[in-house]
Amino acid sequence: MVRVSLACAAVLALVVSCTPRDVPAQDSATPSSSTAKTFKPIDPTSAVCWDRNTLETAKLLDSIATEYNATQPPVPIKLEYLGNYGDIFRKVSLSIQARELPATAVGYEPMTSEYIVAGAALPLDDYIADPSAGLKADELADFYPSVLETNKFPQFENRMYSFPFCKSVLMMYYNKRVLREAGFDAPPQTWDEFLAQCRAIKSKTGKQAYAINVDCSTIEGFIYSMGGEVVNGSVSTFDQPNVLAAFKLFDTLVKEGLAYQAPPGTYDDREAFAHDRTAFFFRPSSHRPDAAALMAATPDDWGMTRIPQSDPNNPRTALYGPNICVFRTTDAHQKAAWGFIKHFTSPKVSVRWAIATGYLPIRKSAANDPDMQAFWEKWPQDRAAFDCLAFGKSQPNVVGWQQVRTLVERALTAVISGLKTPEQATADLKKEADKALAAG
Repeated sequence: MVRVSLACAAVLALVVSCTPRDVPAQDSATPSSSTAKTFKPIDPTSAVCWDRNTLETAKLLDSIATEYNATQPPVPIKLEYLGNYGDIFRKVSLSIQARELPATAVGYEPMTSEYIVAGAALPLDDYIADPSAGLKADELADFYPSVLETNKFPQFENRMYSFPFCKSVLMMYYNKRVLREAGFDAPPQTWDEFLAQCRAIKSKTGKQAYAINVDCSTIEGFIYSMGGEVVNGSVSTFDQPNVLAAFKLFDTLVKEGLAYQAPPGTYDDREAFAHDRTAFFFRPSSHRPDAAALMAATPDDWGMTRIPQSDPNNPRTALYGPNICVFRTTDAHQKAAWGFIKHFTSPKVSVRWAIATGYLPIRKSAANDPDMQAFWEKWPQDRAAFDCLAFGKSQPNVVGWQQVRTLVERALTAVISGLKTPEQATADLKKEADKALAAG
């Protein structure tokens, strides 16, 4: 997931402090109401959607929007591409202060929680339950629970302030050539096996096994897969044994020369992997097309599988990918935004999007779609990722987690660089994270 600077968080804090409190987050408009016109639409004639997709994925999204606009919504959807998720977060934050917003925007759970506090995000529960424009019970049941639950915000009456958009899961990519050099014919299934294989790769090939991409969501995935949690309510759990175990694993890998930190903001981990300098990298399943391109000359010499587990019978991994939220503008803009969301997440469109982009279809029925099955026949790695949706777990959607993400990455960097022991880093992280969450 994208990193967002603390400066951006400061902007949002200023926005929140300046936002009128006469329209609390839980007192939101229903689909039939036009009373919650808290913000002006930035374009009165179009429901603007701020997104980050580029190149071919943007072209496909444009075509999906054109299809939706042909149904004659109250106002047409207009896509605008603003850069990465951090750029969108910054733009929304400033637009809240200016009291002019798009109809909808993509983003992550901690970002949406900040929009809720600022009084800008609209709960979608009434739209979802609407008899004519909403989703029927069997349609809702077709979504994996994990992708829906992450959009319900416990701090705000468990209301659904966003909806799943593009989803992927944390996966382990493995280089079969390097594994064969070290005497292995299969990737590790447990963390003990992972450490053993890393040690064997080092001793038998002289190579480091893993280039570490320091990313909070990846760290969360390691913790989840070891049976841990990162938050309990609005308090962090970085003082728990499973969290310490994850930080100790990174410490061991670096101290024994089995892994190194990839330069921040780069894809050096993927490049090292493609040039046989490492055996593993951990990234979302949406990176599969990039890995395939890097390994195009030898497509049978790599694979993608679920990350190692402490208990393979109870697997867990991190759920990635943005959601989409609707802002409090006009009734027409809100209805158009919801209609677009419903169209984009419909079964056929979800399958088209997954096949073209590398993201996962978020509907269970995709498993029976002939086009999806044909795609999985060619790319079985994607089926492995799809199966992980059943136990994927997203990052916390509590207020303040956007700041905690930076603290987590700083804590792991301190361990990797030898500035702190795992015990010191997690103890300090616990204090700092709880302070950030309390302030949020």
